[in-house]
Amino acid sequence: MASSYPVIPAPWEIPVDFKITKSPFPFSPRHLTVYDSRGSLAYRVIDGGSSSTSPGRRVLTLFDASGATLITLVREEDEWKAYKGNANECKDVIFTAKCLSDSRFRSEIDVFLSGRDSEDSDPRFRMTGNPFSRYCTITKEDTVVAQTYLLYKLKKRIYSRRKFRLTVYPRNDHVLILAMLVTFFITS
Repeated sequence: MASSYPVIPAPWEIPVDFKITKSPFPFSPRHLTVYDSRGSLAYRVIDGGSSSTSPGRRVLTLFDASGATLITLVREEDEWKAYKGNANECKDVIFTAKCLSDSRFRSEIDVFLSGRDSEDSDPRFRMTGNPFSRYCTITKEDTVVAQTYLLYKLKKRIYSRRKFRLTVYPRNDHVLILAMLVTFFITS
């Protein structure tokens, strides 16, 4: 009798976990390091800092494990724009993230994808959570796409906010989710 269920689920049918470590800002350049579930380096985010010519401008770069540039994130005034690779032209915009509300305990950011959805005024994704507690939920319509939470250890009373976990649910682009997440956490 043959089973109708697969023995091993397809890779896109299971959630994927990443461990994210944030460097301590006063001692080194601000960056995030992302490790896969086996502990291998997966991605790195480097903060290029603020521009001296444009005080409100900030540039971050997302690299893969080999050091190739995947996405460049640029903050100007109250919004983030994500560009393919090292580009910074309008035709290379992947998404725009705009802050709806930002308080000490709760932040909400809408993410608008570029391309054929650019005429649509509704956001494609929404990020809600608390950057200080390293908690964020990314939703698409009513579906949870990814979540973050602090790494807790048994019998430990003080938890580091520099290490947290990202769970990306099936059928979602890890690089896109990570780039959106950076816009949520990097300023805190």
